[in-house]
Amino acid sequence: MAQSSLNTGGWRIGVLIMSAAILMGILGVRLVYLQTVRHGHYINVAEAQRKRASELSPHRGIIYMSEGLDLFPVASNDKGWITYAVPRDMDDPHYVAREVAPALFAYRKRQDERTKAIIERTGQLRTVAATPTPTPIENPEPEKSEDEQIHDLIQQFEVKFDKRTDPYEPILRPHEILDEELRAYLEEKHLPGIVLEEQEIRIYPDGELAAHAIGYVGFEESGRVGRYGVEGFYDSILRGDLGWLSAEKDNAGNFIGVAEGEFRPAKDGADIVLTLDRVVQSFAEEVLKNGVEKYGAERGSIIVMDPEDGAILGMATYPTFDPNTYYAVNHPEVQTNPVVSDLFEPGSILKPVIMSAAIEEGLVEPNTTFTDSGPVKVAEYTIDTFDSKHHGVQTMTQVLEQSNNIGMVWLGQQMGAEMIYDYLRRFGLGERTAVELDGETQTNLPEPNNWNITTVATASFGQGVALTPLQALNAINAIANDGMLMQPRIVSRIREGLEEKVTEPAAVRQVVSKQTADKVSAMMVSVIENGVAGLARVPGYYMAGKTGTAQVSDETGKYSKDRKIISFVGFGPVENPRFSILIKLDNPAGLSFASGTAAPMFRDLSEKLLNYYQIPPSYDETGPKTKYQVPN
Repeated sequence: MAQSSLNTGGWRIGVLIMSAAILMGILGVRLVYLQTVRHGHYINVAEAQRKRASELSPHRGIIYMSEGLDLFPVASNDKGWITYAVPRDMDDPHYVAREVAPALFAYRKRQDERTKAIIERTGQLRTVAATPTPTPIENPEPEKSEDEQIHDLIQQFEVKFDKRTDPYEPILRPHEILDEELRAYLEEKHLPGIVLEEQEIRIYPDGELAAHAIGYVGFEESGRVGRYGVEGFYDSILRGDLGWLSAEKDNAGNFIGVAEGEFRPAKDGADIVLTLDRVVQSFAEEVLKNGVEKYGAERGSIIVMDPEDGAILGMATYPTFDPNTYYAVNHPEVQTNPVVSDLFEPGSILKPVIMSAAIEEGLVEPNTTFTDSGPVKVAEYTIDTFDSKHHGVQTMTQVLEQSNNIGMVWLGQQMGAEMIYDYLRRFGLGERTAVELDGETQTNLPEPNNWNITTVATASFGQGVALTPLQALNAINAIANDGMLMQPRIVSRIREGLEEKVTEPAAVRQVVSKQTADKVSAMMVSVIENGVAGLARVPGYYMAGKTGTAQVSDETGKYSKDRKIISFVGFGPVENPRFSILIKLDNPAGLSFASGTAAPMFRDLSEKLLNYYQIPPSYDETGPKTKYQVPN
């Protein structure tokens, strides 16, 4: 019995010794593996544990707008506070969740109220064209009470925070910055694992002023990014270059001053000075807002330019948005800039361009006549005047004065498809203007061999040709600028460190002769002085202008009976044009025409600009009244 117990004990000891030997062998092999095959990996891990590396963020460049000789920042940087959670630092994550959730819910409720106020202030409660009607939801779930919503938020945070090794969990959405109430609450509570951190944020001191031209800075997975306008177009140079710091630290986390390290300083983004004038921009936005609301339009835009050098002095769209709270929109379309992104058929504001081509080619002069004896038949279509009135023998000047479509069809038939196409291209239509704004749309002008007699007829009075508002005004600028087409620009200069790059005016091409431009300019003055655009007249000044009312295609490709675009283009004073203006109203209410809507808006804005630039009158308004005559 004793011998049996001894044998059993010896067997057990042998097994233990053998197991230990096997275990030691495995550990030995593992050690060799770690010291040889995985040696490099663990050296890197050890290095990472005693080195600290971080990106050094540059400051985003500032965008300025001028006011006389002074510059004002319209996009700059400030400090804001964010918060996030470090669950591994929480002893009681459920307690923290219950403390944070109600405060965050109250914060978002305040944000919702601010968002509603911004949407109302920026005119977004108006109907925006092409905004889809939401599809009704069958059997929608009942809206939860505030207590239920807070309870849901607590549960979400409990799941997020109950990760004991997690070094980071977001609490805010990327665009959210703490307001004073939430920041004060979190500072007072001093909750374990809840971190408050100051960071640089993008601000727009003038709010929605020039929002569509400036754009905003939003967020993507890669970080902050410029969107729309100048912020989007010049994002790469505004954001600057990241720096780099890599240095050893001791056990306490302090930098070792004598240790080896790497340092590359961040390069701040470039500053940009716009051609926009702060006063002109304010005038344009005031006139536009009043006009859109007065005439019941869905949307409107105004551009003000210097026709001599192509500088954009003002660019407004209403409804608008506040780039400080770019997320406060009722539809994404609100943020797009229709001045460069929306195509429209310009209608009668294109007639001076067609008339310029015909005069340049020697086909007509301002006093050349044709006979308007009634509607004309072109293929299966009947074309009439806008008011169905006919005046017999008419000069080309009178054709523009009365915006006579029949006269323009007659003129287009004298020209033909090749000539019309050639001059439209010369005037810059069918190609991008290359202005420094994100989102400019490429326009395509059909080749003349694809035109038919209907295309020739409709193109002569501005239908069937699609272009952007900026292209339309720039084409008219060529007439105001002695026949020379200029490159539109919205950036005056760019500053990178100590270097400054000035954007010089750039001529594109001579479109028509100075003589032709002078004749058509005078004909456009007569449109205001003697024609349908009398409400655009500014006493004491000879201003050139042209009304436009165009049909809009519906989803079937046919012209809608219910929708229209009203527009007006003009410049002045005609003897030395200091500014040009385009006004566009999308679908104003009722039977509106440009002569009674956009024309008086042009007058109001022109009066403000003439006074601002202190331009002396063209003539004495108190003197004898004489009919304006167009020279031949």
